[in-house]
Amino acid sequence: MPLPLTAREARVIRALSEHRRLALVAETLATSQSSVSRALGEAEARLGVALFQRGWTGSEPTAQGDVVVDLCQRILADLERVAADLSEGAPRLPALVRWRHLDALSAVVRQGSAQAAARDLGLTQPAVSQALRDLSGFVSAPLFRRHAKGLTPLPGAYALAALWDRIETDLRALPDLLERASRGMSGRVAVGMMPFSGQAKVMAAFGDLTRLHPNLRLIGVPGNYTALCEALKRREIDVIVGLLRSPAPFPGFIEEPLYDERFTLVARRDHPVHDAPVTIDTLARQSWVVAPHGTPVRRYFETVFRRLGAVPPAQSYEIWSFADAEQMIADSDSVALLSYSDETLAGLRPDLKRVAFDLPDAGISVGLTRLGDAAPPPAIRAFALALATQLARIASPEG
Repeated sequence: MPLPLTAREARVIRALSEHRRLALVAETLATSQSSVSRALGEAEARLGVALFQRGWTGSEPTAQGDVVVDLCQRILADLERVAADLSEGAPRLPALVRWRHLDALSAVVRQGSAQAAARDLGLTQPAVSQALRDLSGFVSAPLFRRHAKGLTPLPGAYALAALWDRIETDLRALPDLLERASRGMSGRVAVGMMPFSGQAKVMAAFGDLTRLHPNLRLIGVPGNYTALCEALKRREIDVIVGLLRSPAPFPGFIEEPLYDERFTLVARRDHPVHDAPVTIDTLARQSWVVAPHGTPVRRYFETVFRRLGAVPPAQSYEIWSFADAEQMIADSDSVALLSYSDETLAGLRPDLKRVAFDLPDAGISVGLTRLGDAAPPPAIRAFALALATQLARIASPEG
C-alpha cells in the first residue's frame, strides 16, 4: 500500500508550517513555488483533507493539518538526528533522501543482499543497488561491507534501517490519526480582538472551547478596526469582537450585539480632577487620551463635547489590550474615555477612579462582526455561544 506522504511532501509541509509563505518555503528548500504548491496539492489529494488555509500570518494549518505537521516535524527531526550521527560536516541526508532509499536499505539489512532485497520489494537489483549508492553519497559513515555472499550491514546501515521502521510505522498510522481528529467539531476560530473591558472573556471562551472541542484551532489576533476588517474581508480571520459601529460600515458585514457597556471617564486615583465637582469647563481644561479618529470612542467623545459646547484637544492612542490602556492612564496625567460594564467598573483597578461626570447617551454595544455571505460554520457558532455565556456574567443594564 502506498505511503500517505512522500519525503519531499513532508519537507514542504514542515517548512510551510514554519515560514507560512510559499515564497519563503521555496527559498528554504531551494526549489520553485510551483514545485512547493504541487507537492502540497498532491499530499492533500492523497490524504483527502485540506492541510492549510489562509490566515492572519499567511498559510495556517487546519485542524487536520496540525496532525500532519506534528507527524512531519517528528519524522524529520528523527531523520536529522540520525543523519548528524552518520555525517561529517553538514548532513545531506535530510534534504535529499527519498523513502525508496530507506526502504531499499532496510530490505538489504533484512535479506543480506541486493538481489534478495530486490525480490522482496518487487524491484530490479540495479534499482536497489542505485538506492544504496545514493544513500552512501548522502552520509559519511560506511553502510555495508561487501563479501562473496552479499552485504554485511555496518552500524550506519542498522541505524538507517531502524529509522525507516519508525518512519514507516508513523506514516502508516497517519490515516487513523486523521480520522480520530475529524471526530467531533473541528476547524478554525480566528478572532480579531479590539480593546473592551470584557476582553479577557474572549480568552475564557477559548478555554471553554478547548475543553468542549479539543480539535478546534483557536487564534486570537489583536489589532485596530481597519486592519481587522481588511483581514476579515480576506477571510484571514473569522470574526471581530469589540465595540460595534451600528451599523457596520462595510457592505456585507453583519454585527451581532452580545451585551452593553457604558462610556466612562477615568483618571488615576490621585488626579486633581477628582478634587472638586466636575463641570464641562473642568473637563475642557484637562489633557485627554482618546482612541483614534473613526472609532466609536472618538466619535462619541467629539459628539458629546461638541454638544456640551467645547471639544478639548485629545492625544490619540492605539493599544490592543484593554489592560494596557488602563496602565497607560495610571501612568499619565490625562483623563481618558473608555467603556465599561457595571461589573468591570465595580472591579476597576485601585489606582484608577471614575471621574464623577454623567455622560449623556453613554450606552455602547459590544458584539461580533462577521461576513454575512453565508451562515457561520459550527466552530464560529460554538465560539459565539461560549463568548455569550462568559459575557452574560458581566452584562450591564441597557443605557
